[in-house]
Amino acid sequence: MSVEATRDRRGAAIAVCGGLLVVAGAILPWMSLFAGLQRYSGMAGLYGRLMFAGGALSVVSGVAIAWRPRERLRYAVGALGLVLVLFSGWILMGLGATTRALGGHPFLIARPGPGPFVVVAGALALATLLLPNKGEYRNAH
Repeated sequence: MSVEATRDRRGAAIAVCGGLLVVAGAILPWMSLFAGLQRYSGMAGLYGRLMFAGGALSVVSGVAIAWRPRERLRYAVGALGLVLVLFSGWILMGLGATTRALGGHPFLIARPGPGPFVVVAGALALATLLLPNKGEYRNAH
């Protein structure tokens, strides 16, 4: 097995695992009310669905990278990861503002859920695909 094939598999594994983390984070609760009795998944709104779609696209792209390695595809998935990092950071800022605004209410007891943090972890993993490859695709066709 050549070094190039190993690196291609590594990139594919990063794309698939990062995409699965983003998908899982989109499904997990993003916010809970009433001390955790009522939970809201990311899939309840548009932003969570966009995150899910981005994660699913990353998984499909990871399989494509494993099947036929392409440097452009690897960088495209890395760019998607960077966009997801920025988008999820913006969502985390909004979630923080929302929980602070609702935190003063004695009955709501709003708390952030684990979903957006899992999305950030998966998106950061995807963004690592933007790092230099050091010529690993030099001989790929």
